[in-house]
Parts: sequence; structure tokens; C-alpha cells
Amino acid sequence: MKSKAGASPYIVWMVVFVAVPLAIVVYFAFTTRDGAFTLENITGLGAYTTVFARGIVQAVIATVICLIIAFPIGFMLSRMAPAHQKMMQMLIMLPMWMNFLLRTYAWMTLLEDNGIINTALATLGLPKLHMINTSGAVAVSYTHLRAHETLRHV
Repeated sequence: MKSKAGASPYIVWMVVFVAVPLAIVVYFAFTTRDGAFTLENITGLGAYTTVFARGIVQAVIATVICLIIAFPIGFMLSRMAPAHQKMMQMLIMLPMWMNFLLRTYAWMTLLEDNGIINTALATLGLPKLHMINTSGAVAVSYTHLRAHETLRHV
């Protein structure tokens, strides 16, 4: 069996950036501001049930949208010539190289009340739409995030 010493940097990384923050969250979940043990923080989570449920619904919607978009694209890519496949994969992945914060601001610029989409609608004589901070905007951004995370691991 080979030595597992090569995994040491990864183990240190996981402890520092996963285990320690998780331990800090658990500590603050079970203590008061004074440092005394309490279950009040945990029992008070019921007040946020609707927020959790809304987040889960939005995540399911984003997953379904990703599946609806990804399977036809994957099928089309599988039928293309190898040279065309590489070009299309590059065109699909290129926007995913942007920073997450930059993508968030780009979506805000597109969806805000005086954003690019509403400006285009006004130019065409159509009524403006309120899109920012809506369930639809969250679904679009979740979908983009999920697609980014999926493509990052390809």
C-alpha cells in the first residue's frame, strides 16, 4: 500500500477551512453572548421555517431548469463533430470563468428596475417589469450558480 503522506496538505486544508469553521458555528449555535450553554438558538429556528422552505423550493426549481437546459445541450454536443464539440464547450464554459461577485452584479444590472432589460422594454414601448428581488430572479441566479458549479467540476 502506498504512503498516505501526500494527503497531508489536503487534510490540513480541510481542517483549517472546513472543520474549524464548522466547530465555530456549532459553538455559537449552543452558547449565549456570555458563552453559557443554551438550546434557545436551536429551538428558535422554527421561526425561519418559511425561509428554509422557500430556499429549498428555489433550489429544486433551479435544479429542474438546469436539467431541462443541460440534457438537450448535452445531447446536441454528443452528436457534433469533435472539433465543433470543443468550440461549443468553450463557448458554454467561458462565462463561468467570471468571479461570482461579478456575475451577481451583472444579474443585478440586467434585472433592476432601471436595468438593461427594462430599458430595452421601455425603448420598445412595452411596460417595465419589476424583476429584482423576486422569486424569478432568485431562480435565474440559482440556475446560473448551479450551472457554474456543475461546469467547474467537469
